[in-house]
Amino acid sequence: MANILPRDAMKDVRAFYRARVVLAGSLLAIACGAIALLALVPAYAIGNEEQGQGEAVQAAPSPASSADREEIARAQVLLRELKPIASSTPSVLEFVEAILAPRPAGVAIQSVRLARGAPGTLVVTGTAPSREAISAYRAALSDDPRFESVSVPIGNLTGAKNDRFTVTITGHF
Repeated sequence: MANILPRDAMKDVRAFYRARVVLAGSLLAIACGAIALLALVPAYAIGNEEQGQGEAVQAAPSPASSADREEIARAQVLLRELKPIASSTPSVLEFVEAILAPRPAGVAIQSVRLARGAPGTLVVTGTAPSREAISAYRAALSDDPRFESVSVPIGNLTGAKNDRFTVTITGHF
């Protein structure tokens, strides 16, 4: 195939097409930026609206009527009285610590599942070097007054499952 354009004209044509590609790419980038900006404008507006409301709430005057003041005082008294009751339930971390503390040497806990309720249930799975270690662990957990019952399936004590065990604990969690 023969080219009838001289080399200088070919350079000019290539520069023209290169400029067109750069211009088209630039326009595409600008359009993508504008779409991204338009997509972020609602989030910006919501953020500024929330900040404005927060300032307005802080600057709100105290309740005008005595009935409103009495309602607020009553609510504050109720909160003070109910706070010890609401925070009296033991945390999950206390039960996890109670489960991990009496572990004999070599017993590894792999998972702990907690189901809260009237009689809550804790299911502990792990591995132990021997069935005696599993039995000792069950006995140590049974001595804890927080746990009503501690049970280990008989199959775990026979060593039939490669020293893997499951302990089911019931109590008020």
